[in-house]
Parts: sequence; C-alpha cells; structure tokens
Amino acid sequence: MPISRYTARLFSLTKVLCPRTAALPHPRIHPARPYATISASSQNLHQLSSDHAGPNNTTRNQNIILRSYQEAAISACLDALQSGSRRLGVSSPTGSGKTTIFLSLIPQVPFYASCGKDSHPRDGKGQTLIIVNSVELAEQTQKSAERLLGDEWTIEIEQSKRVASGLADVTIATYQTLNNRDRLSKFDPSKFKLVIVDEAHHSAAPSYLRLLHYFNEDVQIPKSSQASSPHQHGFKVPIIGFSATFSRADQHSLHSAFEEIVFHRDMKDMLSEKHLTPAKLTIVQADLELDEVETSSGDFKNTSLARKVNTTEINELIVRTYLHRASERRSTLVFCVDLGHVSALTQTFRNAGVDARSVSSKSKPETRKATIAAFGKGEFPVLINCEVLTEGTDIPQIDCILLARPTQSRNLLVQMVGRGLRLSPESGKTDCHIIDLVDSVTNANGLIVTPTLLGLSLDEMDVEDHSRESAEKAKPQDEPETLPPVAPDYDITYLDQDDPFQVDASAQPVIQKVSKNAWVSCGNGKYALELIGSGTIIATRDDPQLYSISYRPNLPHELTSLGKGRSPYGSVRVVGHAPDLERALQAGDKFAEKKLGRGRCLALLRYAPWRQRLASENAIKHLLKRLGEDNDSLLDGQDKERVISLWGKKVSVGSLTAGEVSSWLCAMKNGAKSIRVARDKSEEKARAKVEAKAEKERQQQLRNLPLPSST
Repeated sequence: MPISRYTARLFSLTKVLCPRTAALPHPRIHPARPYATISASSQNLHQLSSDHAGPNNTTRNQNIILRSYQEAAISACLDALQSGSRRLGVSSPTGSGKTTIFLSLIPQVPFYASCGKDSHPRDGKGQTLIIVNSVELAEQTQKSAERLLGDEWTIEIEQSKRVASGLADVTIATYQTLNNRDRLSKFDPSKFKLVIVDEAHHSAAPSYLRLLHYFNEDVQIPKSSQASSPHQHGFKVPIIGFSATFSRADQHSLHSAFEEIVFHRDMKDMLSEKHLTPAKLTIVQADLELDEVETSSGDFKNTSLARKVNTTEINELIVRTYLHRASERRSTLVFCVDLGHVSALTQTFRNAGVDARSVSSKSKPETRKATIAAFGKGEFPVLINCEVLTEGTDIPQIDCILLARPTQSRNLLVQMVGRGLRLSPESGKTDCHIIDLVDSVTNANGLIVTPTLLGLSLDEMDVEDHSRESAEKAKPQDEPETLPPVAPDYDITYLDQDDPFQVDASAQPVIQKVSKNAWVSCGNGKYALELIGSGTIIATRDDPQLYSISYRPNLPHELTSLGKGRSPYGSVRVVGHAPDLERALQAGDKFAEKKLGRGRCLALLRYAPWRQRLASENAIKHLLKRLGEDNDSLLDGQDKERVISLWGKKVSVGSLTAGEVSSWLCAMKNGAKSIRVARDKSEEKARAKVEAKAEKERQQQLRNLPLPSST
C-alpha cells in the first residue's frame, strides 16, 4: 500500500503512561485515608463484578469486597457530609470501580434534612437520584444497582419512554430527560437524601446546573440561564459527583456545581498497585500537518481534523500498523474522528481481510448493544467507533486501543485510553497495547489529569458572547484587512518573542507546548496576550497552586482622546482561575476565542502572517521611545541602518519584525521592563561586589611583599 508523501515512524516502548504526578491544585483535595469500616446493608452486596476486585490490597468486611482506595473514597465522602459540606467531588480514574463506590455509598449516607448545613440526620431511608449522560450508562448502572443493593431497594429508570414513579429508593435518569421540567417535577427534593452525578465533569454545562440547582440552591446557575426552580427554594440535598477527569477541556469552572474535591486517586497509583493492566505504547508519527487544523473548546474541530486524517493514505497506514503490531490482539477498540471516518476506516480494515465492525450515534440502540456484546465475547477482533465508547463503557477484555483520532484534550485522551486499562485475567489479558497516531500522549503532556474545580466563569463567557459584535468593530493597527491562510510550514523558534526581556526562561517550553498564541512572559509569574486592539488577557500567579485570569479592555477612542494622561484601558476584571500555568493559558485562549471569534483569533497566533512582516517605521519609533532612546531615527550618523542594544543583544532596527516589536511593547506595558532593569541592577551590584572583593585581595597581596627565599 503506498503511503505517498506521508512518512510514518513507529516507536514502541513499554511503560507506565503517567511518568510524573502533578501537584494537587487549589481547592484542597483530601488524600486517600485508611479505609473505614463499611457495614453491609444487603446480603447481595458481595456479588461484585470482576472489575470491582483487585488482585491485592483489598479488604473484606461482612461479605463486601472493596479495594482500600474505594473504602477511603467512601470514608472521605461520609466525613465531608458529616462536617457540613453538601456538594462534593470524587476523582478516580477509569477502571477504578466508581459505580461500585457510589452504590456502596448509598446505604451509608444519612438522610439529612434539606434545610441547610447544620441539620442533623433524620429518620427514614430517603431517596437517591443517579444522573448519567447516556442510555448505556443508565442500563449498566441499573444492572449494577440491582446486583449490589438487592431486593430491599426499589430501583427505576427515568429515560425517554421509560417513566419512573418518582417514589423509588433509587432512580437512575439521563440528564437529557430530566431537563424536561414535566419529567423533573415529579421528584420532590424534600424526599431525597442524595444526588449522584456520574461523569461529573459535564456538570459545568448550564443544563446540568439547572438540574442540580433544583435539588440544591447553592448550585450556581448562569445569569442568562432560566432556573428549573426558584433561586432560593431552601433545599440543599447532598450532591456527589464522580469523574475520572475532574476538569474540562473548554476551561469552564466546575465550582458552580461542587464546593470541594474530597478524594483523588490518579492513574499512576492504580497502575503501580496493579489495579489497572500495564500498558505498551506504539507511537505512529505521520506528517499530518495538524497545525492547519482548526480548534474549538480545547481540541481539534472534527470537520477540520477529518480532512487531514480521513484519507485513503492515512487509513491504509492505520490498518498496516494494526496488521504489523496488533493483529494478534483479542479485542482492539479504534477511535475515529467522525461518522465518515468510521465508515471509511471500517471498509479499509475489511478490504485487508480483518473482521471489523462499527458503532456510532447513528446505530440503532439494539444493534449497538448487540455489537458491543459480541465484541466483548471475542466474536470479532476490531470495533471502530466515534464518540460512543469514550465514557462509561465496561469492556474489560479490550487489550488494544488504536487512537486514529488525534486530540489536544488530555481529558478525552484519558477517557479513550482508559477503555483498555481494566483488568481481565479470565480472558488472558496481560497488558493493553496503545497505538497512538501522531503521539497524542506526549503532546497532551501525559495522562495525569489533576482534578480541579477552577476555570472560567460561565457568566463571563456569556457576557463575552454578547459583546462579540462590538469586538468585531475593533481594528488592529498592524493587522491586514483580510488575513491570508495560515502558512503550513514554519521552522522558526519564537522563544525571544515569548519572553523578550528573558525574565522567565522556565516558562518558555510551557508556552510553546500549551498554546499556539503569542503569549508574552512579563516576569514574576505574569503572562499577557494582546487581543489586537480589543484589550489584553493577563494570567497571574497568585500562589504556587493558583493562577487568576483577568481581562483588561481597551477603552473606545472617543474616551481616550478626551484629555492627556487618561489611561487607554478599562478596569481589569477577573474572569477565571486555574491551578497551574498550562490551564491558565488554555483558559485565556478560550476567553480570547469567545471575545474575538475564531476568525480574528488567527491573528493572535505566534506564526500569524502579520507577525512575520518587517515592522513599520512608526512601530519601531514607538519601541525606541518606550526604551528611553532620545534619538528615534532609524539611521545612524553614516546613513546606515541603525543598530541598537536590546538587553545585551545587538539588533538592526531594519530586521525587527512586527511580531517582535509587538511582543516587546506588550512586555513593557505589563511590567517586564522594570523587572529586567531591577534584575540587571541587582546583577550589576553583585558583579561590582565580587570585583571589589577581588581588587581588595589583589591590593592585599601587593602590600604583602614576598619573603626572601631560604638558601
């Protein structure tokens, strides 16, 4: 099969896919505690499925088999509820048995009165609502609940044509169904002791917030969103969210739904303790030119990505890689970009003699269910899907994951890879082979997903959506009227533009890897991104585990021209928070996209065409003025192009690009110049001190005449 201009290199290695553990962010995350004693509430609680019991480090108590970290998670939830917290998050990786954790938790949660945090447990069992985001998850959860809770508990489903009574001990419902107010109104919050949210990273969406606010008035809903109940209704039903990825690619804050993350377990610990299967990684590096792919909400845009990935050459490359590296695998799960890619890649596998089948959102529920079941039984070796099996899929027999869908989203990457990390010794599974197209694992900085409730405020994002029209009216000084297409190939490194005053060299690799935009390091943990005439986004490190993202708008020209000395900037407002620099820059990029629109955001890129052009004469003169130069001429005394010194660098003014000048000016406006001057003075003072000491020692030696040599 010809590969044409695409060249691919295969790199195989066996390793734990979480090489480092990220620092725990603000707000606090409680570490795993020694497991608490768990009392049995049903004789059937010991009937756990195979993925709920690990090979070691388990405890047994009254017929319940739970891993120690599962018991620690339950203990953390009960302790937090007893202390008065009512909106909790539990972060645990795919394959850790989250369903078992929350089903085992249900019988132990007291029925607190719904009038506030100071209430005491009251009599009665109380009802529980479990919110899921798909039909498959609802059915899986129902089966697990019936098995684990037993006949003592009534269990119902509220989903589409399946209508619950609203009176069952446990109701499992899809959030889509409960967003129908008529379906929601049958559930009386005063009767509920607990609301559980599976895949809780979705909870920042307005549809989820409206639903959760119905049960707990402390859940914050966006001002632009209509609530499903009065804002002050008095109910504060405990809400506990479970997720493997307690953060969002679109950088929206989860703090509106949850007040603290009470338990976190990362994938690295699960792998090292053999609760997850070992992983072997093969990287397929193909020249896909992904720099040309549009992005949205922190990941590649599917329609744009499909044009690069869904080609005959790439599909043949994927199949050849499978045949060469994974044909002996029992069950290979393939992730594609879109429906067209699913169809084309399935056919390519079949043309090569591989029995590959597919499921998608277009598949009939009965067909999808039967296909997934047959795949789990090993009736065929390759299952191809698109956005169906990323969450909540329980097929422990999967021993190969083929990522034919490049991604920038670490959350999505963890969800996809996690499908293959469950233990399945009964099927002969000893490890999981991950085949990664274009190295998503490395590009996403690994598979450690540190949980956080921080992010951008939905209210701020809504405001910016409404103000886009006014933003479109702003015209950048150095930007052409029509932006040409982004050039496909740039072999230029822009380290100096990221940090023109060289005040924070340690941040340069982070900026280069995390964002394509021209962020400028201004020193002291401060980073700025100018929005081509519409203001500046600033990410500032408030403490080692907290960054604030703020926006400083430019005032209209009519206001700035009223008099000399008036600041051209409006008041700064904080629009979000992040636990680290990486997420702070991503949140800033997301805000910029909302503020300017995707088209105008192209001008913010480091390699935007306007940044490569030579700087204008006015721009260079403005730079010289800000540098304190008395002479703003571009020529020297001999009518030759002037050479100036920029902090130790000799630079010809005629060689400066518009991007370089823009970065210098941005840095100066945000304090980098004063920081660099202070640093230079400090270094000069230190050098002078060293030189003075050396001179003193030299003079001392001159005064101490040498003694005559002994004869």
